[in-house]
Amino acid sequence: RSTLFPYTTLFRSQIQKVQRETTPVDVLVANTFIPAQSILRPDQVERRKIPGAFISPSAIQDLKEIDGLVALVPISAGEQILSNKFGLPDNNLALTLPKGLRAFALEVNEVTGVGGLLDPGDRVDVLANIETGQKQITATVLQDVLVLATGAKTSDLASNATASNSPAAYDTVTLAVTPEQAEILAFLEDHHPLRLVLRSPGDEDTPPLPPQSDADMIGKIGSFSKPREKSLEVIRGIQNSEQGQ
Repeated sequence: RSTLFPYTTLFRSQIQKVQRETTPVDVLVANTFIPAQSILRPDQVERRKIPGAFISPSAIQDLKEIDGLVALVPISAGEQILSNKFGLPDNNLALTLPKGLRAFALEVNEVTGVGGLLDPGDRVDVLANIETGQKQITATVLQDVLVLATGAKTSDLASNATASNSPAAYDTVTLAVTPEQAEILAFLEDHHPLRLVLRSPGDEDTPPLPPQSDADMIGKIGSFSKPREKSLEVIRGIQNSEQGQ
């Protein structure tokens, strides 16, 4: 009886191995040709059941695993979607442009470009000083606009960084805008000074901001108050108190 035990255990392990290798598993497979340097779309893949023995260790089961990546090599129809065939875009601005938007480059200097401290991925507002006849107004033209590139830099990754830790100089900032917004910027850029204003991360508020005339601006001087600080409730025993953050 003890002599048969090792053989029984080995036999069972072999059966389990065969079962794992022959049991069909859902994997993502290309249903059409996918060119290199392209982002994989959901309609280009389908799920197929393939025996475990024929599934690559790099096969993915969810497109989220390669979100934001591009195909590094061409992928033929019928091939499994493998994570090691995808990587970061090779400085291709078109691949990072959200659908329905356009890339619009604004000429900036150290002042209008937020002191040269902008990075791709930041979000900005666009201000304009507009002269109409004898009247001059200041207006927030666009709010919460995505920065696609600063100069030729399209990401904030180390591969795009300079040898030093100092920010790379740039004289253009490329924004992601709608076609209508691009028309407005093209008109204003040729006739009126534009300035970018950096937003804090997560600030998505876009309140109505009517244009301000000279008189409006002068009338507001000295009337601004300090923004209200957030309060933090602190519970000590049965007593509550609020502290500013």
